[in-house]
Amino acid sequence: MSGEAPDPIQVEDEILQVLFWMQGEGLGREVTLARLTRFLAFPSEAVLKAAQNLISKGQLKAVSPLPELVVQLSETGQAEGGRRFQDEFESYLGHESHLVCDDPDCDCHTPDWDGACAHLGRVQ
Repeated sequence: MSGEAPDPIQVEDEILQVLFWMQGEGLGREVTLARLTRFLAFPSEAVLKAAQNLISKGQLKAVSPLPELVVQLSETGQAEGGRRFQDEFESYLGHESHLVCDDPDCDCHTPDWDGACAHLGRVQ
């Protein structure tokens, strides 16, 4: 990465996508900022600033405060993270992905569905 500071919007976007992905893959709903930073190509200071901004916007919840900040997606963050993840990786995901559940009668299988399936938060 060059000496330029990363675009704050890009950092926020990546945080939402990674947290959505981690949750969908069963890697955790609550994540330390240190662990989150390992998945991102941004300096820890930029990740902290973006996470704090996402908390103030209501897209992230602080589960535990600094120095070991633990965050999770809020309901709006979950929807936004899912939308951004789908936009970014749609061509790789095909029709079925971890964005949808195994219940063929669920709304997540309809063409106009927008967001994360409510069933995905349950242990299967």
